[in-house]
Amino acid sequence: MDKIEEGCDIVVLQTLRLLEERMRRLEFVLDGDIKDEQQQQTQDPVVKRLQKLEESLHKLTSGSSVIADVVLVQSRHADLLNPPEPLEAPEAQPGLEAPHKLATVLAEAPLYPATASQLTSLNDIPIPPTESFASLIALHPRIAAVARRQNQHARQIAFLSKKSAQLVLKWQKIFIIGQGRCWVEWDNRLRKAAREVGRVEVRRGGEGEL
Repeated sequence: MDKIEEGCDIVVLQTLRLLEERMRRLEFVLDGDIKDEQQQQTQDPVVKRLQKLEESLHKLTSGSSVIADVVLVQSRHADLLNPPEPLEAPEAQPGLEAPHKLATVLAEAPLYPATASQLTSLNDIPIPPTESFASLIALHPRIAAVARRQNQHARQIAFLSKKSAQLVLKWQKIFIIGQGRCWVEWDNRLRKAAREVGRVEVRRGGEGEL
């Protein structure tokens, strides 16, 4: 009976020591500092050590909003942080008989030599020389400069294309549409002048007859 009680005491002390170690890790993660009280705590009675654990936990909960939220979630939804119960293992299905297993192995047997030869051929593929990769790496700054210059040229071409389109539109408005309007106006004037000349000639012809 004494051995059982002694074993229980050892289990309790080990559990308490693990809880204190976890508490120190939490304090280090949240505060970045660990108080050197391990040796003193191990000499304290169990009840006092439990009280210190509760005080430390309360201090962490009140000083960290994250832990307070976790504790609140755990109090409201306790089933979220508890591991689910293991599902019952399904009953074992009867395996294939030996003839069926042999037939399956023989059906897939030709694939093994083919796969092995493919894997062996991978070892025969030569590795490309490193000089080409080194030259490409050396050319990277020049390639980047050419790409920047190409982008600059593309922007200039787009700007010139826009200006050209605006000039063509302006030329059309001034020289084509404007000249067309001038021709229409001149044609109207000529028609009016022709009508006036016709009227004058008609009047003069009438006066000559009289």
